[in-house]
Amino acid sequence: MRRIGFAVLGTGVVTALLVAVKAQLPAVVPVPPAAATRPSGPSTAHAPAVASQPAPGVRVVDPSRMMDGSHLGAVFTNPFGPVQVRADVRGGRLVDVVTVRLPTAAARGIEIGMRAAPVLREQALERQSADLDTVSGATYTSDGYRRSLQSALDAARTGRPAA
Repeated sequence: MRRIGFAVLGTGVVTALLVAVKAQLPAVVPVPPAAATRPSGPSTAHAPAVASQPAPGVRVVDPSRMMDGSHLGAVFTNPFGPVQVRADVRGGRLVDVVTVRLPTAAARGIEIGMRAAPVLREQALERQSADLDTVSGATYTSDGYRRSLQSALDAARTGRPAA
């Protein structure tokens, strides 16, 4: 009987956490059906239906304007600890993202960071931007990674160190 009580209590706590997290997420705006259609004809055969929008706070980086070299992103601290990345740019393209700092305050933070960092790195290299999806269960780490990468890409674009 005690196990059932703990299971019910645990489910209630998880539900409350999910509701709290969902309340903090930005609202998703549906695309009207008219915007999703594309005109027919030979000149628009390869045009995308709708231009994808980057996440709020993420700027699309013009690769031709990025300076080659290693660019250190700013440190962003979350409840589990600091997150910082370094962006390596060669030939105007993002060729590597190295995690410099991950949360180390608690075992759970270390576990989350070690699981999320490779996924976020792969997305960054694939998309050539900081417009990354949040890794499930690693919301704070994903946000810090995204923001640090954006500051590193801004530094690559401007040639100035990240703030």
